[in-house]
Amino acid sequence: MNTSVDRLGQERVGKLLFSLAVPAIAAQLVNMLYNIVDRIYIGHIPNIGSEALTGVGVTFPIIMIISAFSALIGI
Repeated sequence: MNTSVDRLGQERVGKLLFSLAVPAIAAQLVNMLYNIVDRIYIGHIPNIGSEALTGVGVTFPIIMIISAFSALIGI
């Protein structure tokens, strides 16, 4: 018998929600930390740092939408 099916059918909802949400939240936090550090390095590029940050600022929402859609399909 499949243990994950038993777990989903018998475990408390709060405990299941917590155990399934923590990895997703951790992944998003790591992704945001990566983006913050990336912006710091991009901002320090001589002569074009501000233009590069503008490009990152414009594309970041698009990347987040694609990531959210990918997570939706993956789940």
